[in-house]
This record gives sequence, C-alpha cells and structure tokens, in this order.
Amino acid sequence: MRRARIAGSLAATALLLSACTAEDHTPPYVKDGTADLDLSVTGQPVPKTLALVEKALVRIQRHDADGLAKLSYDDKYAKETADAWVKKWGDAARKPMVANFLVSPKKYVDVTIRFKGVKGSLALTLQEDTDDWSYGIVTRNGFYDD
Repeated sequence: MRRARIAGSLAATALLLSACTAEDHTPPYVKDGTADLDLSVTGQPVPKTLALVEKALVRIQRHDADGLAKLSYDDKYAKETADAWVKKWGDAARKPMVANFLVSPKKYVDVTIRFKGVKGSLALTLQEDTDDWSYGIVTRNGFYDD
C-alpha cells in the first residue's frame, strides 16, 4: 500500500513538473490581441506588413501610445506621432476597419486605414529595414495631420 502511495505521489510530482515546463501553444494572434480586430484587408500585404498593421491597430485601440511608438521605423517623432494617432483614432479603432495596402516599387508600403462611420483615414507608411528584413512605421513631424 505504501509503495502505491509513493508511486502515485511520484507520478503526480512528475505531472506537475511537466506542466510547469510545458510550452505555451497559444497562437501569437491571440496573445497580441489581433484576433479580436474587426479588420478587412484589400491590396496585397505580405505577412510581415499585415502583422505590423494589426499590432499598430491593437495599440491604437488600447490607447497604448508607448507600445505604438515602439513599432516606429526610427525613434524620431515616434512618441509625438503615436500620441496623436491614439488621441485621434483610438475610439474609431474599436469599430470595423478596412486596411488598403499599396506596395510601391521601393521598399515602402502605404496603408490607408478607414474606420466605419468615421470621416477621414489613417495613412501609414511602412519601411523595410534591410538589415533584418523587418518593417517599421515611418513617423515624421506633422505626419499625423489629416
């Protein structure tokens, strides 16, 4: 009887240890909130550009200007632009959105975001970083103006 308890206790301990070291299989789009976006897409985005726009929209929706600024291609004017976008588009980003991707012949992608029931649009320019083949959002002084 005692051996059965010890064996059962060892099995329970092993199960607990394996549960603690188990890999998290939650899909990234659930973790970063992009699964909840009501977003339609037109044009021809690539996975990297679509993912960047989705992350930006989630940060705008959550009024997370600091997180949005971190998605900038460079840090110049990133915080100022992120603050303005969050202030102007934060509430609109909770509505259905359409992102239209227009790829230019250079290493830029222009994206126009339209929000249902809202006049105007948010224009994003994505630039590719050839060092690591990632994209960032271009921010410039006054770039947030309509």
